[in-house]
Amino acid sequence: MNVLLVDDEDYVLDYLETEIPWAALGVSNVYRAGSAKEALDVASNVPLAVVMTDIRMPERSGLELISSLQRHWPETKVILLSGYSDFSYAVKALQLGAADYLLKPVTEDEVLVSLKKVFVKIEEEKRRQKNLEAASDVLKLGIIRMREHLLLDLLLGKKFGADELKRHLQALQLPLEPDTNCVLALIRIETGTEEMTREDYGLLSYALLNMAEEIYFGEIGEMPSLWTCKDDHPFVIALLPEGAAGDRRELVDRTGKLRQAVQTYMKRTVSILLTEPFVFQHGLHRQYLQAINAFWRSVGTRCGVVLDMTGAGNGERAEPAIKPLTRLYQSPTMQQLMDAGRWEEVASRLGHILEELDQPDYRTQQHLMEVVYYLLSSFSYIAHKQGDSFAEMVDSPSLQRKSYHFQTTDQMMEWALPLIEQFKRSLQEVAPNRSHIIRQIHDFIERHLREDVSLTRVGEHVYLHPVYLSRLYKKETGESLSAYITRTRMEKAARLLSSTNMKVADVAREVGYQKTQYFIHIFKEFYDCTPQIYRNR
Repeated sequence: MNVLLVDDEDYVLDYLETEIPWAALGVSNVYRAGSAKEALDVASNVPLAVVMTDIRMPERSGLELISSLQRHWPETKVILLSGYSDFSYAVKALQLGAADYLLKPVTEDEVLVSLKKVFVKIEEEKRRQKNLEAASDVLKLGIIRMREHLLLDLLLGKKFGADELKRHLQALQLPLEPDTNCVLALIRIETGTEEMTREDYGLLSYALLNMAEEIYFGEIGEMPSLWTCKDDHPFVIALLPEGAAGDRRELVDRTGKLRQAVQTYMKRTVSILLTEPFVFQHGLHRQYLQAINAFWRSVGTRCGVVLDMTGAGNGERAEPAIKPLTRLYQSPTMQQLMDAGRWEEVASRLGHILEELDQPDYRTQQHLMEVVYYLLSSFSYIAHKQGDSFAEMVDSPSLQRKSYHFQTTDQMMEWALPLIEQFKRSLQEVAPNRSHIIRQIHDFIERHLREDVSLTRVGEHVYLHPVYLSRLYKKETGESLSAYITRTRMEKAARLLSSTNMKVADVAREVGYQKTQYFIHIFKEFYDCTPQIYRNR
């Protein structure tokens, strides 16, 4: 915090500079000036928190100085000093924005009280400004989020009347009218075989949109000019008013520059599709659906493509022809090979199918999804045949990823080969091995019946996850493991009741129940009578 002392008399400056404990007040530097002109020179070079100035000075008065400071540095606080007890000076000073007014000669205490009062005011203003900036940031972020939600709703077909839509656009500071002609840009960030978290994708999207904002509109404003959202496919989608980035040829050229900028600065490739112009309110949903279909059909698994649906610019034009896959359905099919346990041939056939997908006629998203869905269907069929579900036989969530996350055949190969290996291991696990595990489980329960025989404890003993252990036991025996434990305890309790004179409480502890009443409750549910009645019978 810096303070400037202004007076044409040096002894006043000396007194103020030496007698006031500036460091204790949190002041870093104290500057001096003998005139208003010198004071303005200092203010031009140093940020000042407080200026303490005399009113009567040669050439320009303190009141004139205050006026200049208020014009150029309104955040600077001014304390006026005067040897004249003329009330009009005080009134004028306060009108000009002075923080305080002191009569000469001033004492140290008077200066300290005035300074402390001004410093409190400065801190309050800083705190208020910080709160305003935080509120502004929250409001800006909220508007951006609401813009994204509104655009996504409109893309997915939500209907608004013209007046209602206009109110939404005005509230979100969008310079559009319902009848504005617009163009959609569908942008796919291409990641190759790299796994990407939601946070990584968000950062890439943010950087991409900043580049797009500057390339399409020439600057990055306080509030984005580009109206964007992200859908589930996943595309980054931008809505551009027709002509906002120049004519059609200029728009395509700028889109090409965006692709190049992403490659240069982000070391990524993007593919971008530009739709035909359409009326915003009536054509948005239809153009979005057509654009997705055209993107999957014409861009498909290729990378770094700019596609212009009008063909007017320098970008590629959409090609509608689609040929049917052949290798996917050749006999024996993948499903037949899996069913027969011919897993080496399954992996070989997968490579054969993906070779066809890499040929130019088949590099579309529809062909890729057709293969993904066929594989998912085949894996599910094999799992169901074993009495399991696909999810139960797959222990990695990443192997259950959504099909439209695949952008290349390499990604599909990285997904499918581990699945093939996992299914192969699961299905080659022979029954004798499972029977051995069941025997281990029964032996452990018999030996530890008095203790904790929970799923977790049993699982630790046979080195199996509790969920998998429960599923395996039920599949092999037809009975849940918890039901088996309860039945074993009840049968042992019945033997003890009929062959010994042990008290009921001792029998309960012997079979693992510390609370006798709970044991009696379970026993009665199992045998339809109390332990004592069972013994009497």
